[in-house]
Amino acid sequence: MERSILQLKNKIKELLDQQKLGVLATQGEKYPYNTLVAYAFSEDLRYIFFATMKHTRKYNNIMKHHHVSILIDSRTNDVTDFKDAVALTVMAKMENTTPLEYRGLYLNRFPHLKDFIEDPATTIMTLKINKYIYVQRFQEVLELDIK
Repeated sequence: MERSILQLKNKIKELLDQQKLGVLATQGEKYPYNTLVAYAFSEDLRYIFFATMKHTRKYNNIMKHHHVSILIDSRTNDVTDFKDAVALTVMAKMENTTPLEYRGLYLNRFPHLKDFIEDPATTIMTLKINKYIYVQRFQEVLELDIK
């Protein structure tokens, strides 16, 4: 594997691991719809998962339009963000099933959400990643296609 690709993968894993929440964008009836989600991810960077109730707008939007994006960033709302913050856009498509191992990964990352996760009205959404777009210093854009 090319050194620069490995470095980018490591940067992506580090950000995904450090942050716990991302902004999920789904397609609504007229406009995109954004919401915060607590996410987990697979070690190979191929999947991201989040839990949601089945009666939510985001769930219904994803059922109609399977393609989504998630924005994950490192901002701290400090002036240093203008040079230090990084942003990661994750472009993905919903998968129909969530393997038990991924459910376990999610529960391990968010043990305090156990009751929510185990509620029969909650489902774990699995997103298959197509591409990561990593932006640092507001101008330096690095892309990683997942095959």
